[in-house]
Amino acid sequence: MHDFITALEFLTRIRFSHSDDWSPQDFSRSVPYFPLVGLIIGAILALVNYALLLVALPNFLRGTLLILAEIIITGGLMYDGYMDTADGVFSARTRARMLEIMKDSHVGSNAVLAVAVLILLKLGAYLAISGIVLTKVLIAMSVATRTFMVFYIVNFPYARKEGIGKLFKQYAKPIYSYIAIALCVIFVAVCGIKYLFIALLCLFMALLIARYLSKMLGGLTGDTYGALTEVGNVSYLLIAYFILR
Repeated sequence: MHDFITALEFLTRIRFSHSDDWSPQDFSRSVPYFPLVGLIIGAILALVNYALLLVALPNFLRGTLLILAEIIITGGLMYDGYMDTADGVFSARTRARMLEIMKDSHVGSNAVLAVAVLILLKLGAYLAISGIVLTKVLIAMSVATRTFMVFYIVNFPYARKEGIGKLFKQYAKPIYSYIAIALCVIFVAVCGIKYLFIALLCLFMALLIARYLSKMLGGLTGDTYGALTEVGNVSYLLIAYFILR
């Protein structure tokens, strides 16, 4: 339970222990529980979507409130990594300079443009997918993209000598990927086989992007974990739109 709470408190704003003194072993042991945290995030978003459908809010307002709900639940953690990655990768600098830019707390124009496009794509997908179908999509998407994070942590080298992402990577074991896959299959299959197929397509795309970033940066970082998760979210939504419509 302690390891699950660690994953939950890091990936969301939900608090039980109020601890801020985690060891590298704590972080690493929490990795297999990422799909379960994804299930909780997705379930909350699905409930919000269902509630907004019941009160018959306009679709645009419902989509906007869904994005707000996601940011509140996660604290914008993945958005932060996405923006930092965009600033570094799109700077067209040397590898070392890209990593420096990603670590800088200042927000550049690349980050602003990238997050604007991300939110527009996400909002557009929310509007395009039927409200009832979106309820299942939100659950499957959240589980799948948090499962993908386990793949990034376990199977790709880390680009920095230290960092929060390094804490997850340091003691992570290959078996964590298999545990995460099993949980993902169980949780997503409840939504339907098509949702598993979408997750598989999304994983293929995500691993290609992860490989590209790894070659560019000499490995992945905590920021790229967040960026890949957000890209995975949008990819899942867009693929779902074309397959489920």
